[in-house]
Amino acid sequence: MSKTKRLIELMMTVNAKRKFTARELAEEFGVSYRTILRDLEELSELGVPLYSEVGADGGYYVLNERMLPPVLLKESEAIALYFAFQSLQFIGALPFETETGYVLKKLYHYLPAEAKTRIDTMKDRIVFWNPNRVQQANKLDILLTAAVDQSTLTICYDSQKEVKERTIQPIGLYSHNGFWYCPAYCFLREDIRLFRADRIKKAIHASEEGQELPYASIMEWIKWSESEVSDPVTFSVELTRKGVRRALSELDLEKNVQKREDETGFVKMAIPKSELTYFVDLIWKFGSEARIVAPEEAVDTIKKKIADLMEKYH
Repeated sequence: MSKTKRLIELMMTVNAKRKFTARELAEEFGVSYRTILRDLEELSELGVPLYSEVGADGGYYVLNERMLPPVLLKESEAIALYFAFQSLQFIGALPFETETGYVLKKLYHYLPAEAKTRIDTMKDRIVFWNPNRVQQANKLDILLTAAVDQSTLTICYDSQKEVKERTIQPIGLYSHNGFWYCPAYCFLREDIRLFRADRIKKAIHASEEGQELPYASIMEWIKWSESEVSDPVTFSVELTRKGVRRALSELDLEKNVQKREDETGFVKMAIPKSELTYFVDLIWKFGSEARIVAPEEAVDTIKKKIADLMEKYH
């Protein structure tokens, strides 16, 4: 076995064992004790976090941060991986403790010169932009862990009216339009509710037993949420020509925009009643390019906004 192949297999072996002695490895790999000591020293220099203890019960330990063995990538695959990491730079928070900037530098450093040149010519021409929100979602790691383990959390949630304490069982996390969302079973409401992660001010493990959730994955929930609307109301909006073009650029409206021959149009869609304020605020930004037709509650909200604005400039 060549030295390079032995080092790669040794890296995989120590990651799997976690605790071992040099003599055990020497016997397993059929090399001398001194050779295996030199190999372990090289792995340590490469960044494998090894810790040694002396004594009767001593040996080597791999610390918590495991090092993965080398992965052979084609140049096109390495470039795709580089830009996949780069796409995370505009997300204000991530649900795992990863320094994406460091990973990018590390990946770039070990690329061949041709791949570096290709990336250098591309990175100023393409960007996976995402709105960078001011609100920080600081509980993503504990939310994701609870979703994976199907455990429960007690959270303090800052709703529109007040901060409330809830016990939830997260289904998962998804990022949309610059925000992180967490659909979860709410023990208070005894139903699935959608929580915005940046509004979760505290999250600790709870003692409640987890439920058998109706969704096996976050994608399953997303597909259901797009096809089903709880407590629906019909949201209807008339659009000018410019209003149509703007609505087609809004993720929450584009699928429901209907165009007429004169290029004006309208939106008619079923939305959850709890989301009505959000959609009214969205249309408010359209100014005179949109007019809410229904429901009456939404029309009244717009009228109040106009009256309040007039009062400010009276």
